[in-house]
Amino acid sequence: MVSRFPIRYRKPLVLILVMTILIVASAIVSLGAWIARRDRARDANLRQLSEKIAASRGITIVEQPLTTLQSHTRPVYQVAFSPDGTRLASAGGDGDATVKIWDSQTAVLLKTLAGHDRGVYNLAFSPDGRHLASAGHDQTAVIWDVGTGKAIRTLGGLEIHVMGVAFSSDGKRLATADGDGVRVWEVETGTEVLMLQRPQNNSSSVAFSADGKRLAAGKLDWSVKVWDATTGRELLTFLGHNREVRSIAFSPDGRRIASASEDHSAKVWDAETGQEIATFTGHVEKVWGVAFSPDGNKVVSTGSDGVARVWDARNARELVRVGSNQGVLNRAVAFSPDGSRLATAGANNTVQVWKVAN
Repeated sequence: MVSRFPIRYRKPLVLILVMTILIVASAIVSLGAWIARRDRARDANLRQLSEKIAASRGITIVEQPLTTLQSHTRPVYQVAFSPDGTRLASAGGDGDATVKIWDSQTAVLLKTLAGHDRGVYNLAFSPDGRHLASAGHDQTAVIWDVGTGKAIRTLGGLEIHVMGVAFSSDGKRLATADGDGVRVWEVETGTEVLMLQRPQNNSSSVAFSADGKRLAAGKLDWSVKVWDATTGRELLTFLGHNREVRSIAFSPDGRRIASASEDHSAKVWDAETGQEIATFTGHVEKVWGVAFSPDGNKVVSTGSDGVARVWDARNARELVRVGSNQGVLNRAVAFSPDGSRLATAGANNTVQVWKVAN
């Protein structure tokens, strides 16, 4: 366009054009900065309003963690306390693919376990705390010696990534959930002893009951299923979520099952009848993690809204709200064995530990 003008006018026109571009760019930057300030102010006002409403309802707000654990280089997908509460394990996603073991009191990194080729989706300590199982995107589950940090068994030959792992109460069996179904393995030999639900697939999480007699799995078809852990006979199917179920947990007494779903809710079910007991609503985005407190009286849920909520397991009343000003997607949550702390697995590559009870 400038070339159409006589040569003597071209340089001034170029300068005018450049100045116009700079002015417009500056205006866009300024507008962007103003929008960011407005959004921060809006979020702060909404947070303050939310906190006032929560306080009026008797909900305790916990905004600052006891500690933040930083060593992963990618989002953290799972956290698990050791049975004695002295250790905390965390799982790194794709691009990290490590399991880290921390001193849960001092936040000192004790070991980094490297053995998966891709991200680690899930973790479980054995009941005696000597072993740790990890579920990998690399289509394997690995059993680690916690003391030495060495892999003692790799369960492979799977057709798709492993999303869940759980030890039986005696520590002799390990259940895995993968895109091909739910499997049960002998820990000592690494032998597969039970295959559940083939050819139906897409199990996202798995849990044993406290007595080891039942096995439950959260499904991407929106259901929760329960089987006899010895025979593999299907006992129950829970229907009530309207999106994928991402996490499940048995209560300590084995009488209830909690589930977390992408439908923004968590639920508690009667493990014997399949009846829905309670629905926990309040999350504004997907719920990724759920766990019972050690006494079974509380349920904690967390998800994409970056908030962990502690609920009364009986009446679904919210008791504690954790991380209300963090805004970081949480993939998982775990209670410490004494019930006084929570650990959350964050998409910001960190693990945060929170005090929620005396």
